[in-house]
Amino acid sequence: MKIRKFALAAAAVLLAGHAQSADVVIGSSAVGGSYYLYAGGLATYLSSKTPNIKATARTTRGSVENARLLDRKALDLAFINASVLYQQKSGSHQFKDAKSDRLRGIAMVDLAPTHVVTLASHNIKSLQDLRGKRVSIGAAGSGGANSALVVLSALGIRDDVRIQNLGFEESANNLRDGNLEAFMGGSALPMPAVIDLATTQNIRLLSFEESFIRKLQASDAATEVTVIPANTYRGVDYRVTTIGHPSTLVTHADMPADTIYEITKVLLQPDNRKYMQTIYRAWDPELGAALWKRIGVPLHPGAERAYREAGVK
Repeated sequence: MKIRKFALAAAAVLLAGHAQSADVVIGSSAVGGSYYLYAGGLATYLSSKTPNIKATARTTRGSVENARLLDRKALDLAFINASVLYQQKSGSHQFKDAKSDRLRGIAMVDLAPTHVVTLASHNIKSLQDLRGKRVSIGAAGSGGANSALVVLSALGIRDDVRIQNLGFEESANNLRDGNLEAFMGGSALPMPAVIDLATTQNIRLLSFEESFIRKLQASDAATEVTVIPANTYRGVDYRVTTIGHPSTLVTHADMPADTIYEITKVLLQPDNRKYMQTIYRAWDPELGAALWKRIGVPLHPGAERAYREAGVK
């Protein structure tokens, strides 16, 4: 009888462990961007360090597509530009007909500056000089494309720019090959596609006037003044003032609290930070609720629990 009871108890434990297991799909971005690297690295780390979680990365067009996919639960986690989250929550810009309050925060992972890149040989020295030029703004559905459209509209030149929607690597390659005069993209430093371009081409990065940044901030709580330090890229020996948006790891409201709790505990581990910085050195999570309060997106209860237990506010 004791043996039978023990067997039943062991079976119950195994069944419980099976019930708690989770296959987690993480939305990333186009190849050549930081989210693409982050999602692959985090999926590998979670799968190796959390026995009940098997994570895989899914290549997407970026933040806007990730937000839409998360909203309908076609993804479990995703990396999303905080400006996109703010727009989705408020029903503005690309989300005028798709307002939603179903996404939930986990962590801010970095600050992604907007890069406006051209070749030094082109006579493009200010944002206004993009008028009439062929400019890639990023893949349709990416956070970078979303931000670029906001910037061009605020400048009053959106209809005068010959916009193309290419991913990071495609944009850099087409600029190098003479098919573009410039491209715009948001990515943590350094952007891999710009690093590669600068190895063979002399490039120029354009700065934003601080008065113009203040104009953008008036309509977007997630926009921040950001500096790309001198010598981040070969030949760019000057500091570049631009806008930046926090990159965030997000889930949806129906994700089980226990799963998000386990994932957030992993993010709190120093070993995770070290590992992710070997994947892409910009990984630098800012944990807690401050950003989420500012943009009006609630933290997921599982993340809240992990932060509370760790003493993070």
